[in-house]
Amino acid sequence: MSKIVIVQGSLNPESKTAVVVAQTEMELKSRNIDFETLDLRALDLQFCDGRNLADYNEDMQRAYRLLESADGFIFGMPVYCWSMSGVVKNLIDITAGALENKIAGILCNAGGNRSFMSSGDLINVLYYESGVMTVHPIVYTSYDDFADGLLVAEKPRAKIPTMIDALMKQLAG
Repeated sequence: MSKIVIVQGSLNPESKTAVVVAQTEMELKSRNIDFETLDLRALDLQFCDGRNLADYNEDMQRAYRLLESADGFIFGMPVYCWSMSGVVKNLIDITAGALENKIAGILCNAGGNRSFMSSGDLINVLYYESGVMTVHPIVYTSYDDFADGLLVAEKPRAKIPTMIDALMKQLAG
């Protein structure tokens, strides 16, 4: 059975990306798919500066080991300035070796409904840095998709299981 690691890539305490990740977790649980979530808000994050992995703190080393143990990933990325957040890019820079040649799905959350192409930056970084192939559809959400702290829009809610289907199909070979 495949193991999925979800990367919750927003540092906002009231993160809408985390809300979409929680919805995805519920779908994975309902299917009895083995997963763990790496919530970047819970880590003592360090900046990537080219040092050896062993010279980073224990949280960064633990994140590397968790990602390395996964068969596939789901990246929850907030959109800042039409791209992935710096913290997501920083994590990938440090843990690129743990991601090599695996498969990923993407949950992309933006403040508006015009940033849907921003996931292309994450796709390029994952592919060119680690050979990670991504599946479609990408689950895209914006501020209009939430009410009272919940993901309420039907279109992204429907795309979550479809993205998981595509991810699991690729992992099955």
